Amino acid sequence: MLDYLLSVATLVTIYSIVSLALNVRWGWAGLFDFFVYALVAIGAYVYGVVTLPPAPSNQYGDQYILGLHLPFVAGVAIAMVVTSVISLIVGAVALRQLRQLYFGIMTFSSVLIIAVIIMAAPWLFNGIIGLYGVEAPLSQLGLDPTTYALLFLGICLLALTLVYLLLERLFWSPFGLCLRSIRDDEVAAAGFGRNPYSERLKAYVIGGAIAGLAGALLITYLTTWGPGAWSPIETILIFTAIILGGTGNNRGVIIGTVVVFGLIGEGSRYLPILPGFPDAYAALRIIAIAILTIVVLRWRPQGLLPEPHMRDGVRRARRFRWFGKEA
Repeated sequence: MLDYLLSVATLVTIYSIVSLALNVRWGWAGLFDFFVYALVAIGAYVYGVVTLPPAPSNQYGDQYILGLHLPFVAGVAIAMVVTSVISLIVGAVALRQLRQLYFGIMTFSSVLIIAVIIMAAPWLFNGIIGLYGVEAPLSQLGLDPTTYALLFLGICLLALTLVYLLLERLFWSPFGLCLRSIRDDEVAAAGFGRNPYSERLKAYVIGGAIAGLAGALLITYLTTWGPGAWSPIETILIFTAIILGGTGNNRGVIIGTVVVFGLIGEGSRYLPILPGFPDAYAALRIIAIAILTIVVLRWRPQGLLPEPHMRDGVRRARRFRWFGKEA
């Protein structure tokens, strides 16, 4: 039972990082973005190919491109850099020409294109088979499974804490205030000398780097990754978590992720088995999440924790003064 709870806690922690990445793009910048989970997948792939051993040493002939066999920290850093660069390229093109719904359609289409390319090109990331056998960090210590699970959960919680503190600082910084003003009224913000394109592009790159971090942690935990591990439905669930917790609120986003991926996602496994429908819990989980989303949008659109405003957050901003100049 303890191992199961550690597994759920680890996955919820990683998905909380993904939710924070999307919250920067959607909650702060107002970008209806479906590309974030593709960046999680890319971060996972990149981490895999730079930390796995060279492909020729594999008796099955699997193709991992690089096979640099780098350590954990280096793999995470490279994954974040790559997803940041991809975000910069995609954002530089899409943000200049597209807005709102059209931007969402473009990012959704990009996810489908990337998935098809990866599945059709075995030389890229081993195609539809994917990557497997990714070495767990600190595995050389010879820890028992439960101790290692606790240690890895601690690593994920540390990553989540650092991301949260950084985003809290950015939220109350002039950049965060500017970004939310552009989201609320782009024309008025531009009239005060702000550049909506450049500010949103910064948010897009920041979200991409955080998504790459989550992808690296996810493949490290799962030790395998392939096209079947990611799909557009994952992004929908992340959107649901943000809506439930409170769009724009970092703490609310984490709470929403715990509810969607922890309480509902895992709690549905304990529903009674319906005769003739052994896998009904998967469908019931999606139905429950959809109903919850409708209820929240109808009766509490601001979410469990509404987005805080500057007049309510002066004292909280001072808590993060050590991160730099006070907002």
